[in-house]
Parts: sequence; structure tokens; C-alpha cells
Amino acid sequence: MPDIATILQEPDFKKVVETLCQDTIEGREQEAYLKEYKGDRTRRETSVGNRKDKEIDLYSDTEFEEDDEGNQIPKKIGTDTVPVAKINTNIPKKIVRTAVAFLFGGDMNISFTEDNDGTEYFRAVVEKKLKMKAIFKEFARTVMIETKSALLFYPKAVIASDGKSAIELRVRVLSQKNGEFYPHFDDFGDMDAFTRRYKAINPEDSKEHDYVWIQTADQNITSIDMDGTWVTTTEPNLFGKISIVYAEQDLPEWEDIVSAMDAIELRISRLFDTNDYFSEPILKSYGATMLPSKNTVGKQIEFEVKVDQDSGKEYHGDADYLVWQQSVESVKLELETNINEVFSGTSTPNLSFENLKDVGNITGIGMKFMFMDAFIKAMEKMEIFEPAVQRAAHIIIAGITKICDPTMVRHFEDNDVEITFGSVLPDDLREEMEVLSIANGNKPINSRKTVTARSRFTKDVDEEIQQMQAEDREEASNNNPLGSTFM
Repeated sequence: MPDIATILQEPDFKKVVETLCQDTIEGREQEAYLKEYKGDRTRRETSVGNRKDKEIDLYSDTEFEEDDEGNQIPKKIGTDTVPVAKINTNIPKKIVRTAVAFLFGGDMNISFTEDNDGTEYFRAVVEKKLKMKAIFKEFARTVMIETKSALLFYPKAVIASDGKSAIELRVRVLSQKNGEFYPHFDDFGDMDAFTRRYKAINPEDSKEHDYVWIQTADQNITSIDMDGTWVTTTEPNLFGKISIVYAEQDLPEWEDIVSAMDAIELRISRLFDTNDYFSEPILKSYGATMLPSKNTVGKQIEFEVKVDQDSGKEYHGDADYLVWQQSVESVKLELETNINEVFSGTSTPNLSFENLKDVGNITGIGMKFMFMDAFIKAMEKMEIFEPAVQRAAHIIIAGITKICDPTMVRHFEDNDVEITFGSVLPDDLREEMEVLSIANGNKPINSRKTVTARSRFTKDVDEEIQQMQAEDREEASNNNPLGSTFM
């Protein structure tokens, strides 16, 4: 593929758009993936949403006809369509939700080689202004659902608290609902351009037009399709680099288990139909009966008593209920097998109440072993998202030093930044303290002041320490026989 400089030299801008607006994965179905995530089940022939409704024959209660053997049978008067159950589960949402939590659900940690005023400003921008932890979660969720997403960083003029104008950074997560977007890579795999294609209202004529926005390392190109003629404007890229973070994966996060998911949803739907049909027992009667009407209160069934002509014995009819006696063990086994495949096949821990209610008190290390598969998956996913996180950090630094406050540049020279995320699992503080105490020769590892400061009941640490020292002196005095007061 030609480099971006060669592509932009093409005089026909329409051809430029056609060249740059090509997806990196052929046949990507973003909209279909998103619909399935939200509950639509028609993407595959085996999807439960493609179940056909049942056609049943209707017969008359009063009209009869003869069959081939001359017997009188009810006359067929037409057909009717009976809707079948189409139950869908939240399996895709559960898989994506859990995967995102294990990636970005823990505490966000920002570290520099050296801390200074610039790095504190960076932390304030990342954590408070841009709220990047939430942005990274949305970004990862979009990639896992639609198989691609991008973070678009841009400057915005604002009025500061002192009333003066200022420039602040903003970020936006790009997804299928924002329009089309395409990265362009050079022969070495580095992104040298990013293209957005979307529809918007042109303020000049108040009509909707096709827009194309192309960013390279040194310029932003905006072009509007004005009835077949592309009107283009060019502005410098103030970041000095492409201010886009792009990530993608081949297929949606739940694609590996779609056959098991379809089987589960089909089986549940069939069970729903079966239970709906057999939930109310059917009365079987033998012999002549007088059945009460459905509105009768205090119902009873009367059977006509007859006498056998040969033996002289009386006999009468009988009735019982037709109840579904089919065993459900095979169905239960099928569902359990497929559900296990859904969770194990996607390295997703099953955190349902039923699974966790009997777990008991597990140590922190034991809990981590339980979720080892999910941690391994998160480590693998970081092959996609770790470069994205680090690129976002460097784009933010470029925005701070080149747009928002150029005087900050000296604080980031030779000062590497790293953004990491802790574990989503709760820490076992007691186990950690015991391990550290053993490593310290079974001696305390924190001073009394440090421990007191961590208590939520402590209002003033120094005052609390003084009070504890006074209590210690009083207790020592009372325990000393020479200093005790005898009555």
C-alpha cells in the first residue's frame, strides 16, 4: 500500500477517500456484533431468533368427514401459526463485562521516573479531567463487542475559573454509532494516518452532508461532499503526532462459544414451550361421564353405572390426569455441559450466587488461583491494550506540553511514564500482614502511629497516640505491686 504522502497527492479527492476508507479486516460486521450483544439472535442459522413458528391444523367441532377407512373424523377448516419461545441470555454481556473488569477494574496507577509539578498536573488531567479509567473501560468494551475502537484526543477552548480563556484536552471513544473510522499503516506497521467518515449538518446551508476527516502527524484535513464536489480545508495538527489510539481484534469476545450459546438458548426455549404445553395436567376419562362445566363451583365428575348382561356385575368409567413423566436428567446434563463450555471456553469465572454461596472463607492466594484462567486471559488481552494505554499517555503529554501549557515540557524530558492497573479482586489484608510479619521475624512491621492513622475511628493521630500512652502508663502502674494502692 502506498504511504500517506503519496495517497494525499492524488488530485481526485474521491479516490483518496476510497483508498483510505478500507477496513483492516475484511468482512467485519460491527453492527451485527453489536446487535447480538444487545440481545438480537439472528446472526447465525442456529441462532434462537431464527426458530420457525409452528403451523398447526384447525378442525371443526361440529363438521365431520370420512377418512380413507370410512371413519367419521373432524373436518379440517384451516391452519394457524403458534409462536414459539425465543429465549436469549445475557451470555455476551457477562463475558465482556467480566473481561473488562479484569483488565481495567482495579486501581489505576501512574508512575514516572521522577515526580515533579508536571507529573502532578498530568495525574490531575488523566484522573480528574479526562477520567481515563472509565474511558479505558468503555474503549475495551467497544473493542470486545464491535472488534475495533479508537480514542480521539482533541483540544477544546474553555473559560477557566479565573475568567480567562484556556485550552483543555478532551477525549472521545469512537464506535460504530459515531460513523466509520479507518487507520492507515505504513510498511512498518506504524499508523501514519487516521480517517473518519460521518454525516453532519453543514452550518452554511443547514443540510446534512458527508464529512471526511483525515489526520496525519502534521495536519488535519476536513472535507465536505457538497453535491459531488469535495470542499477541503487543512489545519496544522497541534499535537505534532497522530492523536488517535486505535485497537482491534479479529472477532467479538464471545465468538469462540457461539455454538454452545445457541444450544443453550435453543434448549431453554424448547423447555419453555414444553412446560407451557404440559404445565396444566390433562384429564383422561374412561367410559361415559358427565363432566362439570368450567364455571361450576364444587366440581365433581359423575360416571354412569352400568350392569354387565352376562355376569350381572356393575361397572363404570374412571378418570385420571395425564402428567408429563419424561426424565429431565439428560436435558440438565446438556445444559450444564454447555454452560461450563461457555465459561471455560472464554476464561470467564462463573460468579453467580449459586456458584459462590458454598465457597466459604478462601485465602487471598486461594482466590487468585480460582481466577487464574481469567488473569491469564487478561495478560493476553494486554497485548492489545497495553500499547494503547501507553500511547494514550504519550498523546496526553504531547497535548499538555504543546497545546495546554508549553512551559511544562521541561518536566517530561527523559521522564518516562507508565500506567498500570491493579487486580479487581479484593486484597486479603490479614494474610498479607501475616506473611510480612513472618518475614520480619514475627515482629510488627508498622509503627503504632501508622496503624492508628489507618483506623476509620481516628480523628487526630497525635492526640490518639497520647491517649494510648497515658492508658499504658496507668495500666503499668496498676500492675506494679510497689505502685499499687491497697484499700
